[in-house]
Amino acid sequence: MKFYSFISSILVSMVLLAACQDEKVIETVKPSLEIPKASLPALPPLTTVQTTNPSIALTFNGLADDQTMMELLDALKRSNITATFFVPGMQAAENPELIETIIDAGHSVQNNTLNLVAPDKLSYEDAYREIFLADQVLRDRFSLDPEYVRSKSGDSTEYFELAASQLDQRVVTSTINPKDRMMQSAEEMLAYIDRFVSRGAIIELNTYLNPEIIPLIDLLAERMNDRKYVFSTLEELENMSYVTGRTIPSNGLKEQSFDEATQPKVIRQFQTDERKVALTFDDWASETRTLELLDVLDRYNVKATFFLITRGVEQNPQLARLILERGHEIASHSYHHQVVTEMTTDELQQDVVRSDEILTEALQEKPLNYFRPAQGIMTDEAARVITATGVDYIMLYDIASWDWNMEIEPEEVYDRIMTAVEPGSIITMHLLDESHTLDVLPDVIETLHRDGYSIQPISKMLEKEGAVNDSE
Repeated sequence: MKFYSFISSILVSMVLLAACQDEKVIETVKPSLEIPKASLPALPPLTTVQTTNPSIALTFNGLADDQTMMELLDALKRSNITATFFVPGMQAAENPELIETIIDAGHSVQNNTLNLVAPDKLSYEDAYREIFLADQVLRDRFSLDPEYVRSKSGDSTEYFELAASQLDQRVVTSTINPKDRMMQSAEEMLAYIDRFVSRGAIIELNTYLNPEIIPLIDLLAERMNDRKYVFSTLEELENMSYVTGRTIPSNGLKEQSFDEATQPKVIRQFQTDERKVALTFDDWASETRTLELLDVLDRYNVKATFFLITRGVEQNPQLARLILERGHEIASHSYHHQVVTEMTTDELQQDVVRSDEILTEALQEKPLNYFRPAQGIMTDEAARVITATGVDYIMLYDIASWDWNMEIEPEEVYDRIMTAVEPGSIITMHLLDESHTLDVLPDVIETLHRDGYSIQPISKMLEKEGAVNDSE
């Protein structure tokens, strides 16, 4: 059957069931198609792209009426934004001129299923049919070879992902969905995006639900320019990913038993007569705060050790990788940031192992095999539990800056560090959005340098200096 007669047969079989306030509800079309059995595993949906480039992708679902689409395209052109449009196959077949206009404007077009359907009630066969037939339209009419597919709702299911895999496509959800169907204003949607945006973010909007997406484009372009983000198509963004697809070995930590013979290496300070100290940062923060901290360290050419809460790393892995690329080293500060003495043996070991795996995936290399407990609280038994997993060092500190405490003044944070520092000290500060860290850090570094101290990361101190074991 020739392409146009094939599409014509589909169009004839379309039945309009009802008209909602914002969109037409169309009965799912099910042309005859032989569905192969699944032979490839389902891939998890693409929710964000792991890249340290300051790039993000703006994506749209569906097609609005011609006037709205032209206004949207004009707004994107005015703001110099290239976007990715997920287009339903039926709408593409009905309005090929609009699809060609989108392509000619430099945007990319991807698969939005044949009938713009949600995945929750689709069987594997239904999902395969929806994706396959939309592919046929995009390939035969526009010479496109879709790499990605998204459902109407932006959600996914295992069947949907399984069908996509068989067709050599990846399901895309989003990093940020401001839920424009709730009919927020452009300013409200901008505030939501601005709150959650990060490198590699995929922003999801709909073309046909909320007219406020048109004024949103200008606001979004201005705000993202202020934050130094660049808009890319989804394909371009994924090409920036530092993830190779190869399996990266972790430190090999695992849950296992221990006994009194287990000898933890718990370090609170280094033994040296030389004026050397280690500067460390605990916890997790937003990208904005992290960049501010990294810029201060760069300005003074200081390299530090970051102990990261991996629950945050799991949500924004590229930010951990960015810290690494800026020349610093990374180790675990646990996943849940729970006091270790309040955890069972199983809970603690599971946390330690999970944290190491998350860091390995985020960094695409092994993190340092160190562990720093929440609040620096440690007991001999907890140390044995942690060490039994395969952790090399439990890293404490002899100087707690209290920079996290917003009830004290920055001057007290500075004094807590500078009155206690000595050769071999391990100073702990914090990577937090609300802290005194940035207020105090420049003065701390300048004073240490003035007093003849060299600031070293933990690994460098371990190479050359003896350690003070916490049990000594």
